[in-house]
Amino acid sequence: MSLNTETQVSPGNGKQHVVNAPGAPGAAAPKPEVSPAVARFRKRYFTDSRLGLLMSLGEVPEDYQQMMESLLEDLQPRPGLESTLVEQIGETFWRMQRVQNMRDGLALKNIQRKVQGEEMLAMMQASKICDAAEPFELIQKALSRRGQDLTAAEVEEFEKSRKDDVSPEMQEFITLLKSLLEPMEEPERKAARREARKQINHLMEPYVSASWQYGRKCERVRSPENMAALMAPEENQQSAHLQRLEDSCLTRMWRLINAFGKVREGILREKEIKRVRSKPECV
Repeated sequence: MSLNTETQVSPGNGKQHVVNAPGAPGAAAPKPEVSPAVARFRKRYFTDSRLGLLMSLGEVPEDYQQMMESLLEDLQPRPGLESTLVEQIGETFWRMQRVQNMRDGLALKNIQRKVQGEEMLAMMQASKICDAAEPFELIQKALSRRGQDLTAAEVEEFEKSRKDDVSPEMQEFITLLKSLLEPMEEPERKAARREARKQINHLMEPYVSASWQYGRKCERVRSPENMAALMAPEENQQSAHLQRLEDSCLTRMWRLINAFGKVREGILREKEIKRVRSKPECV
């Protein structure tokens, strides 16, 4: 970028303007300077192979770079042991995040599996109720038709679907349906149809109630309360292994930070000086 800021006169309007001044439109923005530690990290550590590895693990290389460079900028390690320790601290911190991501991913898979299982069970139960209520719905529609009486086939089909129901109420209702197939006066037929519609509504009440309950059960599967209950951790080998990984990372992080602090304070150099001074001089 040129730093020439002399003014020139435009031949068109005679106005003065600055040529290639910093911040002028079209001028290249200065690149931010980085610390020597960050520059060394970019040159030695952040390679194409490292990028490929992070992407293969489903991680974001930009997040890794930002985390490492932020740590290097904060601690400003000197070349050598300090830089190595800080980079290892960053690696350990990244591993801790990786373990947390593994734990979150495992929890997500577990809760999805549980939700699918509960939803499938609730839907199967609701489907059974709908299948059981279907003969009642068909005969109810037939009784509500205008200008068309019940047919013998409809009554026979309903009776066949209720062959296992020997309750007095059901037997009475089937007898009433069969009576509608016989000749009778129109007022008497209308009265019989009204009574049949009344009885069918009463007989359908348990199915309607059960259908509503299972519908609510399907809705409650994804309710906040149920989702919180499904998120409860399971005591298995995977969770125990992840816990050991987290504990190992925390222990390693503590040791690295402790070692870096001692190196930064010069404790290792002071010990070396004391050890040299304690040696007897040769005569």
